Amino acid sequence: MRWLTSFIAIVMATLILRYRYRVLNKLLSKRWLRRLSVAMLMRIPAVREKMIYETFR
Repeated sequence: MRWLTSFIAIVMATLILRYRYRVLNKLLSKRWLRRLSVAMLMRIPAVREKMIYETFR
C-alpha cells in the first residue's frame, strides 16, 4: 500500500510539472480560485511589498 501511494504521488507530481501551465490556467479560470490565490499571495509580506513597490514607483 505504501508503495502504491508513493507511485501515485510521483506520477501526479510528474504530470503537474509537465502540464503546469495548463493546470494553472484551468485553476485560475475560476473567478473564486483566482481571488483566493491573490488574497493568499498578498498575505505574504515580501510579495505584498514588491507588488506595492512595482505599482507605485
